[in-house]
Amino acid sequence: MNKKGNINQLFPAVLAIILVGALLAVGIMVISSFQDTTYLNTAANVVNETLGRASTAGITLATGANARNGACGSIVQMLNSTSGNVNIELTDIIQTGCIVKNATAWNYTATIRYSYPYTFDNATLVTNTLGSTNTSLSGLASTWIPIIIVVIAAGIVLSILLGAFAGKKK
Repeated sequence: MNKKGNINQLFPAVLAIILVGALLAVGIMVISSFQDTTYLNTAANVVNETLGRASTAGITLATGANARNGACGSIVQMLNSTSGNVNIELTDIIQTGCIVKNATAWNYTATIRYSYPYTFDNATLVTNTLGSTNTSLSGLASTWIPIIIVVIAAGIVLSILLGAFAGKKK
């Protein structure tokens, strides 16, 4: 029996570390993909969102545009909030998605209150759970993998040194 350190015996340990790292990476990617599919498409309404006057360049309906995959429906009401809630004709605007542009020469200098429906992707319990799992596994990879690699490397060096000195005993 040869008591000298044999570097060829370390190959399975290194291969196992690489395999564990690859499985961890694939697992994180799969969980992330599942998380994206668990959002629930939800409808909601915005009533009296106060924004500035729509210009010819356009103004963004904030609530619908800021929601995850938000899509704004057609505006159902616009009110001039500083002129005693005067109704503004919807024919005065051009709406594309969540962008509202002034189609006519408005003389309003006030803020406008917009009411409209919108849809968005709403997080569910499953979405939040998968998100927490993904965050935890990502933290595991960034924290523990370097420590494990250093310990394995130290073990390799130590086994080589012990094997080299074990052969010199008489």
